[in-house]
Order: sequence, then C-alpha cells, then structure tokens
Amino acid sequence: MISVPEQWQIFLALGGAGLVLAFIGDCYRVGRYFWRPGLPGTYIGDTLFWLVFTALTFILLMAINWGEVRAYVFLGLGWGFFLYFLFLSRGVRRGLYAGGRILAGLVARGCHLLKQTVVVVVIPARLLLATLLLPLLPFRILWRRRPPPGGPPADGSR
Repeated sequence: MISVPEQWQIFLALGGAGLVLAFIGDCYRVGRYFWRPGLPGTYIGDTLFWLVFTALTFILLMAINWGEVRAYVFLGLGWGFFLYFLFLSRGVRRGLYAGGRILAGLVARGCHLLKQTVVVVVIPARLLLATLLLPLLPFRILWRRRPPPGGPPADGSR
C-alpha cells in the first residue's frame, strides 16, 4: 500500500509529466505550422505524434509510479495539461514561433551560401577543366563508345 505522502509526490510528478507532454504537443503544433504538410502528411504526422506521445506517457508512468494507473494518475496528468495551457502555452508558443523563424532564416542563408559556393567554386572549376582539356579535343573520336561488332542476324530471326 502506498502512503498518502507518496501518493502526493506521485500526483505532483504526474502534474510535471503533464506539463512536459503539453509542451511536446505545442512543439508539434508549431512544427506543423512551419512545415504545412498536406492531408497525407497530416495523417502520417498525427499518427506518429500520438504513437510517440503514448510511448512517452507510458515511459513517464513507469518511471514515476511503476505503471500503476489510478484515478489520481489521470487527475495529475490533466492538472499538468491544464496548468500548462492556462499559464505557459501562449508564451512558449511565441518563443517557439520566434525560434522557428530564426531557424528558417538560418537555413535560407545556408542555402544561399551553398548556392554562392557553387557559383564561385564549381563553375570556374568546370571552365578551367574545359580549358585544360581543349588540346585533347581532336582525340575525342578515339574515346567515343562504339557499339560492339556484330548485331542482329540478317534474316531477322533470333
């Protein structure tokens, strides 16, 4: 039998687990805003989210109270969700949206830098290689691939 103080500790820990799970839900919500998946992507993403969410809930329950499911477990998780959405969700989402915009800007700058690298390094390298191979141009006839000798029979049967 679990004593009442231990049940209160478990209840408070489950409230914290509810906060963590609600935060993960907000992260998924913001991620969907930035990725904007189509209908199949939404179905797949939601399914994967709920599978991960369920597994994480199971792991947290096993870590907190050895997987015992009682009424106060649901109350603790619900209390954590409620407190998170009441006091923290709006501010956390604003921060996640701002972080996502910063990350998107960094990715865009990285892609631009990569394109500039291609323009500055690869294109002149191709021109240099073409210039160096210019004296070998008359010999390109020798390097052409020729079909093997033979061919289909003259009568058309195989």
